[in-house]
Amino acid sequence: MYRAVAFATIIVLGVVVAATAWVHRDLIRIRIASTSVPVPPKAGDAQSPAPGGGGDAFRGVAPWALSALPDCLIQDSIATGSLAYVRSKLPTGATIVASGSTLHFGPCTIFLRGDEVLVRRGADRLVIPPHVTLYRTARGLALLRKRDGQWEMRVYDPPSPSE
Repeated sequence: MYRAVAFATIIVLGVVVAATAWVHRDLIRIRIASTSVPVPPKAGDAQSPAPGGGGDAFRGVAPWALSALPDCLIQDSIATGSLAYVRSKLPTGATIVASGSTLHFGPCTIFLRGDEVLVRRGADRLVIPPHVTLYRTARGLALLRKRDGQWEMRVYDPPSPSE
């Protein structure tokens, strides 16, 4: 009988912990420090580094690109849902960034080309695919994007000097 009670207790506690984590998932904010460490080629390594010295550069299509570059911008919040809902999460005073604009945040250069965004950091090249609208906020940047039939608003701030 004690085994059954212990087993039931473990199951109940597991469900409570999982439910609490799910409810508070928007409050959890993970920050990953980014660093670049040059690694010399090994003997017998047939790969040659890319021009500019970065054989290990990030390249690709990444809707989450700005969230993955914490030395450029730190994601402050994310909201998904209807267009009206996510627009309500846009910081007060935000202004739309015109297509063709170039923005600089830390080591990142952000190009708004049509309704897609190109992000360059050193040898890294990432594309945030259409349909994207960028907004300048008082502190940083907001990104509005339609994803899988839902709208998504991500708000970013530059990293503080201590980060």
